[in-house]
This record gives sequence, C-alpha cells and structure tokens, in this order.
Amino acid sequence: MWSRIANVWRGGRLNREIDEELESHVQEAIEKGRDPAEARRAFGSVLRRREESRDVRLIPWLDSLRADAVFGWRQLVKRKVTSAAAILSLALAIGACTSAFRLIDALLLRPLPIAEPERLYALDRQGIGFDGKPQTFDGWAYPAFRLMRAAVRDQAELIAVSYAERMDVTYKSDQEMEKAYVQYVSGWMFGSFGLKPALGRLFTENDDLKAGAHPYAVVSHDYWRRRFGQNPSVIGRTLRMSDRLFEIIGVAEAPFTGTETGTVTDIFLPTMMHPAAMRSDSTWHRTLARLKPGVAVEPVRAKLHATSRAFEYERAKGFSGMTKQSIDKYLAQMVVLEPAAAGASGLQKDYRRSLISLGVLVALVLLIACANVANLMTVQAAARAREMALRVSIGAGRGRLVQLVLVESAILAVLAAAMGAWFAWWSAPFVISRISSAGNPVRLSLPADWRVLGFGLALTLMVTILFGLAPALRASGVKPASALKGGDDPHSRRRVMNGLIAVQGRVLFSRAVRRRIVRRHVRAAVDSADWLFGGTDSHSRYDSGATGRRKHVE
Repeated sequence: MWSRIANVWRGGRLNREIDEELESHVQEAIEKGRDPAEARRAFGSVLRRREESRDVRLIPWLDSLRADAVFGWRQLVKRKVTSAAAILSLALAIGACTSAFRLIDALLLRPLPIAEPERLYALDRQGIGFDGKPQTFDGWAYPAFRLMRAAVRDQAELIAVSYAERMDVTYKSDQEMEKAYVQYVSGWMFGSFGLKPALGRLFTENDDLKAGAHPYAVVSHDYWRRRFGQNPSVIGRTLRMSDRLFEIIGVAEAPFTGTETGTVTDIFLPTMMHPAAMRSDSTWHRTLARLKPGVAVEPVRAKLHATSRAFEYERAKGFSGMTKQSIDKYLAQMVVLEPAAAGASGLQKDYRRSLISLGVLVALVLLIACANVANLMTVQAAARAREMALRVSIGAGRGRLVQLVLVESAILAVLAAAMGAWFAWWSAPFVISRISSAGNPVRLSLPADWRVLGFGLALTLMVTILFGLAPALRASGVKPASALKGGDDPHSRRRVMNGLIAVQGRVLFSRAVRRRIVRRHVRAAVDSADWLFGGTDSHSRYDSGATGRRKHVE
C-alpha cells in the first residue's frame, strides 16, 4: 500500500520502470527465436499495457486527484487577478465565521473542564419581580439553598457559587494592596466536579459547616502561575480581605478557573465565610445542580420549586409596603433548571442574543461571498466549454469532470481558509478587548484546538460545495458536438450565473431595488465575460466588435 501511494508522486520514474519491464518481455521473446515484429505484435498495444501496469502499481483515484490538483493550481496561477479576488473574498467571510464561532464556543458552548459537565444545571427563577416586570433571576439566599439541597439530596448535589467579585487583597502591608477575583463556593464543589489539587489540598464539606469557622483559601492554577510564579511555598501563606485573614491551603488543578464563564477566578473561599451566609434576605450566590446518573430533570425541578416556594412564602410574611397582588405575583415565580455545561455568568446572558445575531450575519456574508465566487467560476466554466467537450470526446466521464472543477474549487477554499484562520486568530481577541474594561476585564479561553480545527475543516468543505458544485455540474453537462461547434444559445450558458446573482439580490435588497440591481449585475457580468472571453465559445456567432457585444447584451 505504501509503495502504491509513493508511486502516485513519482510518476516519471514509474513510467520508466514499466517501459523497461515491457521491453524486457519483448527482448525475452526475441531471444527465444521469435521474429521481433511478430513478438511486438503478439505483445499488443504498449500504451494499453503501460496503463494496466500503472493501475496495479498505484492508486488510480489518488493519481487522478493529484493530476487534477496540479492542473487546478496551474489554472489559478494562470488567472492571478481573479483568483486573488476570489481568495480574498472567501478569506474574509471564512475568517469572520471562524471568529464568530470562537466567540460563541468560548462563551456559550465550550464545556467546563470538570467531570461530566453535561450533568450540570443552573437554577433560575422566572416570573414577575417586585417591580411588576417579567424577569429571570439567578440569585439565592443561603438558607433557602440549604433547604433545597436537603430536599433533593438523593437525586442531585446542589452547589452554591457566589458571583465573582474583584476585591482588594493584601499579602503584606496595605501599601501593597492588589485586586483579585474572589468566589465563595461550597466546600464539596471540588470533589463533586472531580477536581484534584495541583498543590496542597482543596476544600471538603467539613470546611463549610459553620459560619466563620474555617478561614481557608484555595487559589486557581492560573493565579498561582501569574502571581506567585508557581512557587510551592505559597501553601501556608496568609492573605487579608477587609478585616479577615485567610490561609492558603491548596492550588486547584489547571485549567479550572471557576464556573463563571468570562471571568477567571483567582481565589476560592468557603461559602460559610461570606458575611451574609446566614441571612435569608440576601441573595448573593448562584445555585448549581449536578444531577446524579439516570435522574430526570423534571422531578428534581418540581421538588426544588416546591421547597423554594415554601421558603419564599414564609419570608413574604415579613414584607411591608407591598400590595397583596404584588406579593402573589412574586410568589408565582417558577424555578427552572438551565443547562450549565459551559458555566453560568452574566456575560452569557448579556451577549447571548448578540452573538447569535453575529453568527447569522457572518453566515449571510459567507453565502454572499460564495455566490460571488460561484458567478466567477460559472463564467470561467462557460469559457472552458470546448476544453470540457474535448475531454468528454476522448473518454472522460461526467464524474471525472465534476472532480476536476471541484478540486480547483477546493484549492481556492483551502487557500482562503488559511488566510481566514489568520484573520480569525486576530479578530476574536480584538472583539473581546472591545467589551472588556480595566476595572472589569473579560477573559475567555480561545485555544486553537480540535473544536476550532474541526469547525474550520467543515466550513472549508461546505464552502467548496457551495461555490464549486454548481459550476462543476454546469461544466460536466457539456454536449461535445454542440460545444465544439460554438454552442446552442449563448444566453443559456448564463442561467446559473444569473440565478446566483438573483439569489444574492434577494438576500440584500428590497423587491423594487433588487430588480434594478440584479439587472445591472447581469449586464455587468455579461460585459465582463465578453471582455475577458470575447471571441470564444458562446460569442462565436456574433461579431467581435462593440456592436456585436451590444447585441449580445440586449
């Protein structure tokens, strides 16, 4: 197999070896006393024997693919200006799509680096707020959290995670105060997520039982690297926030940096160390539910809703200054479980709709770019009608012609994808920098991993089919006799091109404007084709001068 693959790339050497072998057979017959002319006549066609031997010694379809790639590259080099324009147009569209995917993936799709993230859900409340407006709220009071955790203990594990807050941290004196993102988390969070310590130890449930009893801290691996240079002596150091001292007991393993997507948590503290841990009127943390294997979502949601409603009903007895109608609307809030495999953050809620809109927009840009390049490929296919007719005449099948044009389209798409990858590498961080601020920096993981690579390959394949398939089918459907005579109807050669222009106009413009623009584009395309390919194929029945071309346009 490896020899056959290697022979595809050394065709000249293979031909010489086959010719030598064929000649040796003839010489062997002559040495045995046969007449040279009779021996060669009995051996048959040398060309046929060579082709049969080549098919045995290499992989025919791979060899044809290589030949088409070489021919396609020569065609692109021959038309440098049009090829460069097509590549640049596709590169910008592919780059925009890849950049949008990187942002959507990093914020909405990429799962947290924990064990079985698909079993993680975030608890929200949907209903009418105190202001009488519909709202979705993800804040919870810790006493309510404890009741809900006890209610579903046999079906799910609830985890309290505070909103990441940028706080002043001091390791020595107040003159050396610095900022760090801090989160209060349930002591059993690390164990539930299947995380291991990179250094020291992580929280356990025993570290989160009594308010203010365990002033411990765990730092993220990212913060350990940035702030302490991965110094092992960080274990045992103390830090001060406000008027409390905390002892660093461990470093969480990379790449986990918290559950709030868009924010890299530096320091984790036990929830019972929060000042409002025992207050029922303070909603300061999110609640995550990690369902146990085989447990359905709805039964858990129903139990959580009933427990939450009972807690809020008791709390509502102390409300003052509110009408009964407002209280009833507040109590009618519904507990919902939203998938949180990618984490839960305000950044996701703020930019989810914008990112989806951006994805739709760049997809339309890609379709328009493909339509433009398809127009160009269709015109070029029409100009190559005689070439295709000649290929059919000497035995090429329709599939072979489709492959020829598609390989050329694939080369265009691959070159465009390479340029688009560079554009996406630059543009995605640039977009993040526009929504980030010095006081509230946004940090998203944008690795060029298998997810981005897979999307890029799928996008390149889709682009190749979008702008290459129609011209390929158009070119493969040529009729040899008609094409070699000059064609039937020159206008019929542009039906695909005109149709693609009409589709592009339908996407971009209103009906009245679209008709004028499409008509103008059709005439411009025909004029361009006449200028580029004048005097060939479909123009052969007209004069080569300006008068003939005007007749053609009309």
